[in-house]
Amino acid sequence: MRLLVCGDLHLKPAASDYDLDAVSPPEGVDAALIVGDLTHRAGDDDADLARRFVERLAPDVPVVYVPGNHDPAPMPEGVVDPVDGATAGHLSARTLGDLAVVGWGCERRSLTPPLPQTEFDALDPRSVPREDRRYEADRIAEDLLDACHRVVSGSASVREAAASLGIADDEAAAFHRGVEAIEATYERLSERLRGRSDALLATHQPPFGASFDRHHAVGERETDREHLHTGSIALALAVRDHDVFAAFSGHSHEFGYDAGEAADGRPHLLNLGFRGVGVVTVDPARGEFAFTRR
Repeated sequence: MRLLVCGDLHLKPAASDYDLDAVSPPEGVDAALIVGDLTHRAGDDDADLARRFVERLAPDVPVVYVPGNHDPAPMPEGVVDPVDGATAGHLSARTLGDLAVVGWGCERRSLTPPLPQTEFDALDPRSVPREDRRYEADRIAEDLLDACHRVVSGSASVREAAASLGIADDEAAAFHRGVEAIEATYERLSERLRGRSDALLATHQPPFGASFDRHHAVGERETDREHLHTGSIALALAVRDHDVFAAFSGHSHEFGYDAGEAADGRPHLLNLGFRGVGVVTVDPARGEFAFTRR
């Protein structure tokens, strides 16, 4: 199967740096995935622009439109409702050929993480010299994922997870609330992935800890956050626990590809970056995953 994948286009009705009339699926593409932030502000004129974009694709190929934080649910539902062959992809599954695409997007503009690392001393990589922060952010992300996985798998309590990470007593209540929120999202994702083989995930947020999951720092006040991982812990755990062949995401505005440890490279994690457009070939039966950026 060949997929056209688009993410973080941030189209603006008043802008003129794109040409919708030039949008069409490349020859031989079987479906299109839009992984959020198709528009920038989710107003009525943005919705009209998004619908025109989808209409350029849907007559030729099925389209799955996953909401981003700049076009949160239920906006995409209103965009795709009048367009034959297009569906909104938040917490839904759609069969494309022999494969199931599970979508998960955003329900609000704000994406404050359940466990903001800078609010927990033991999880804040800014405690080390700046030249070491990228490594420290990766180390903490790995430890945090492992601790949360022990909780969602039932092998540890939240209290035990907090102790393993060195969470301070006065931060324990906030940590507990954050892990509960992660568990709830993890279960919602798992309900849609459970029992599926070779699933494809189309999400806006990237999996927490991926190479392209970095805070896209802008301005002096944000520079101390530039190495922080800000993606979804629940999503990363769901990818770990279910048969996901590939996951496509956006949001971080950073291009990146991570291959998993399986013999065929699964799970394949791809983010095409800001205004990212690419064609991806997937064939789980043959272990094939390849992409080109347009």
